[in-house]
Amino acid sequence: MTRPRWTAAGALLAALSADASAHDQVSRGRLVFADHEKAVVSVLDLDTAKVTHSFPVSKADPALIGTEGGRFVVIRTGDDAGTIRFLDSGLFYESHDDHFDIEKGEVKLLDLTLTGDKPSHVVSEKGWLTVFYDGQRPWLGESDPKVVAIRLDSLDGDKVETAIWPAPAPQHGIAVPLGGDRFLISVAKEAYAKGDDKTVSSRPNGFQILDKAQGWTAVASFNDTADPDRSCKEFHGHAGLPGVNVFGCNARIEGDAASDGGVLVVGQGPDGAWGARKLAYPDGRRASTIKAGPAGQHLVANYGGENGRPFEALLRIDPTAETLTAAHVFPIPGGQAVCQYEVTGDGKRVVNLTQDGKLRIYDIVPEWKPVAEFDAVPAFDCAWDAATPAPAVAVIGNSAFVSDPENGRIREFYLNSLKQGLDVPVGGKPSAIAGGGNAG
Repeated sequence: MTRPRWTAAGALLAALSADASAHDQVSRGRLVFADHEKAVVSVLDLDTAKVTHSFPVSKADPALIGTEGGRFVVIRTGDDAGTIRFLDSGLFYESHDDHFDIEKGEVKLLDLTLTGDKPSHVVSEKGWLTVFYDGQRPWLGESDPKVVAIRLDSLDGDKVETAIWPAPAPQHGIAVPLGGDRFLISVAKEAYAKGDDKTVSSRPNGFQILDKAQGWTAVASFNDTADPDRSCKEFHGHAGLPGVNVFGCNARIEGDAASDGGVLVVGQGPDGAWGARKLAYPDGRRASTIKAGPAGQHLVANYGGENGRPFEALLRIDPTAETLTAAHVFPIPGGQAVCQYEVTGDGKRVVNLTQDGKLRIYDIVPEWKPVAEFDAVPAFDCAWDAATPAPAVAVIGNSAFVSDPENGRIREFYLNSLKQGLDVPVGGKPSAIAGGGNAG
């Protein structure tokens, strides 16, 4: 049977909500979720509100990362072997003028398994998926840092097309597909790679563009720490929009060699040449995570970290702007940490789940504006090393889904009508939810 072509515009596991505005008979698709205590990944059918599949994995509470096109989900298990698995959601998308139709095929856990030292960033763009294996800290011994690149459309075939770039040294790295055979890959710090100084961060200071077809030859470099427009000190956080990639760099720190002060914007000029520029932060804080909707014009970062304080604000990033100002910053209500947030597919709204258990919806443009608030889950600890399971939020089509591990449920909130949708008992302690495909 010929399958409808799945497209980047359908980069969500359920392209449509069952809200009143949706097509009456259109399938809602499926949602993939993990469990905090059981080593399984399960599938919730959004048409029947039933859990239809469960697959064993090697460790409980894995990370789930949706891919470009929305069909596959990457399972970063978190086990000692650095195992990465791939789940085929069986969803195929056919575009119509005002919506996507979804066809449901077979759900399956693919045989493909990756392993390696410390997998970190997973990025899915331009028809490729990359996994960066950071390697061990140099003073702990030898390791095998590398990038594994997989052509997405080959996951559906008999032979998966992969390519490996052997990293010359460990780093907390990232590899961003740029189209064709070119990848923007972070560069390890020499001081960290030597392993003599254990205080040196594993976070890179810059990037190179490598051409796989030319034996991974460097064709452009943004790794000059003397030039703020060609470096990104202590990089952490990435997201892309069509034609541009944005990276979170360090804050301004007076008298510190690691001082930076903005996000690095990398893109192609009219002549096709790659260039970069630094877009300064409005103040002394920094971005750490950056997200974007695939059809949006702005990116959103969590913002803070000054003097050890939590990230208590969101930062709207217009990659075409000349500067970022205080108007681009939105403080989280009650001075709370940002905690969990996602950007809608059209890039116009943010969904924010805070530790008080409330799900808040904000307009991003033309200015920050709170538009709705729900009592979604019980209050929880959202620290990264919290002993208790934390709920997760995902934007899937016109809905936000929230896992509630305390009560074994998954809840839905419509982003159009701003009403509650499904409230499904799934048992166990549901944690991560597979959402959109622009991870980093």
